[in-house]
Amino acid sequence: MSKLFSVVTCMNLVMVTQAAWSSDACSEQAILTSADVSVSDGTSFRTRSYFQSGEINAIRHIRDTDQVIAVEGPQAWVRVGDKSERAAEFHKMFSLGHQFHAFLLNFEEIGSNIRHEQEINFAGGVRRATSADLPYGGAVHMVAGEQAAHPVGFLLEVPDSSPISVSFRDWRNIGERELPFLVKLDDGERVFDYRFTEIDLASRSPLWFFEELEAPPIDQVQIFRLHRKMLAAHCLGDAELMADLSAAQIVVAGRGELTQVSNADILGRFTSVFERLEYTNYHDMVTPLIEVSDASDLGWIAANVRAIGADRETGDSFDDQWAWVMMVKKVSGEWLHFGNASNRLQ
Repeated sequence: MSKLFSVVTCMNLVMVTQAAWSSDACSEQAILTSADVSVSDGTSFRTRSYFQSGEINAIRHIRDTDQVIAVEGPQAWVRVGDKSERAAEFHKMFSLGHQFHAFLLNFEEIGSNIRHEQEINFAGGVRRATSADLPYGGAVHMVAGEQAAHPVGFLLEVPDSSPISVSFRDWRNIGERELPFLVKLDDGERVFDYRFTEIDLASRSPLWFFEELEAPPIDQVQIFRLHRKMLAAHCLGDAELMADLSAAQIVVAGRGELTQVSNADILGRFTSVFERLEYTNYHDMVTPLIEVSDASDLGWIAANVRAIGADRETGDSFDDQWAWVMMVKKVSGEWLHFGNASNRLQ
C-alpha cells in the first residue's frame, strides 16, 4: 500500500503496448459506491469508486487532499489535489482491485481463463473457489460461501505483492441483487474496514464516467476519451457530438480516395447515418495505440473496432469490423479529430 501514490514520469512521446481485450464504448453499465473506511493503524478516510468496465474504472480517496487513481483503456493516471500524472501498471491493478462489487457482478467479464472448483486457503481454512486471471497480471479467486449467492470473499494474488484477502458481510438488497455493505480488506500489513453508505447500480449514459471524472491534462488520456466519445456517439445517435469532436476541416482517406470535408459535412453525414442505422454496440477489439508529437499539438490513435446494430428501415442487422488511424490535433487546448484513414474487413 505504500506504493499507492507513486507515479511514473510523464513522457511527451508514447506508444501503448497492444494487448488483446474487448471494451464496449456504448455500455451503459455504472457501478458507483461510497464508503467510510477505518484502518487498523488508527487512520480513516472515505472512498468513492467508479466502474464502467475492467478497462475504465477509478477509485477516489477523500482525505485532507483528494486522491484519484483511474484506468482509462491503455492509460492509468493519478491525481493528488490539483496535480495529475500518468501512472504505472500497479495503479491499474490498485483501481481494479478496489472495485469490490464489480467483481461480484462481473467476475467472468473482468477475469479470463475461468477455472471452477478450485481449492484455496482462505480465512484459516480450505474453501472452494472460482478463479480467473487478472488483466494486469496475477489471479483472483472468488471464494464460495454457504449460500451460492453470498461468496465469503475473494483473494487477490498480485505480482510483486503479498496476497490480499477481501471478505464480505452485511448483505442487503439492491434492486434484484444482494450485495455486501461491509467489506474487510487485509493486505498483510493493515486491515481496512469499508462500511458502504451507497451502492448505485443504475444504468447511465455511455459518457457518464467522463462526466464524473474531469480529464487530467494528459494528452494520451484526452485522445483516448476523444476516440471513445466518437464511438459512443454512434449508439447515442448524436451527430452534433460527432461534429463537436471534429475540427473545422477533416481529411478522409478511404476506398481509394482522398477527400476533404467540412465540420458541417460531418454533421450532415452523421445525421443521415443515424436516421438510417441504429448502433447497439461499438467495441474496441484491441488496446488502441496512441502517439503524441513532442510539441503536444499533433497525434494519432490507431484502433481495431467492431460495430453492431441494425438498419432501421429493413431490420437487417450488421456486425462490422473496422481498422483505422485517426489523426488528432490540439485546437485552443482541446484535442479534435482532423483526419482518418480506415478500412472494413470484408
